[in-house]
Amino acid sequence: MMRLILGGTFDPIHWGHLRPAAAAREWLRADMLHLLPSAQPPHRDYPAASADQRLSMVQLAARELACCQADDWELQQARPSYTVQTLAELKRRWPDDTLVFLLGDDAFANLDKWHNWQQLTAHAHLVVMQRPNHSPGWSPEVLSFYQDHYATTPMELTRRSSGLVLLAPTPEVTISATAIRTAIARGEAWEHWLPLAVADFIKSHHLYR
Repeated sequence: MMRLILGGTFDPIHWGHLRPAAAAREWLRADMLHLLPSAQPPHRDYPAASADQRLSMVQLAARELACCQADDWELQQARPSYTVQTLAELKRRWPDDTLVFLLGDDAFANLDKWHNWQQLTAHAHLVVMQRPNHSPGWSPEVLSFYQDHYATTPMELTRRSSGLVLLAPTPEVTISATAIRTAIARGEAWEHWLPLAVADFIKSHHLYR
């Protein structure tokens, strides 16, 4: 079974997260997409919504996609959300499955700034969701890492359980959580950037105002 893992603060979750991830799942023919809200993201300020509120929004969003579920595993951990630790622990949870960690091309370009980043492929494959006509510069370290681990087709990911990096063509959805929070605070239109159920949740809980 192939499981895709998409982590993030999801403050709030929006179509910019969901549509590329759904496209990647279909392209890879993966069995399940797991959405993991981060507990204490070490690279970001603390989120504006509570952990329970962010999880609720992710649960609502997961219903919009096929073969998708919210996972509160990281929220139960009393530690910063370091991806390398999460992947190791998820592999212990699903030892017989192939894990694929999804990340955007900008995140991959900055991979060498992540905690123990060269160990990320020890327990999973990495799939980089590439936006059309977007080429972020890779540092020599990230380029070398890619050259050591690259795959060229989704089929290669089924032949081994971890260790590869694959570039996936995904649609460009130019939305950011920051822009959504700013639009809400300013009283501007923002609902079209999220699933309707998530927008209704934000309104009913008066978030980001």
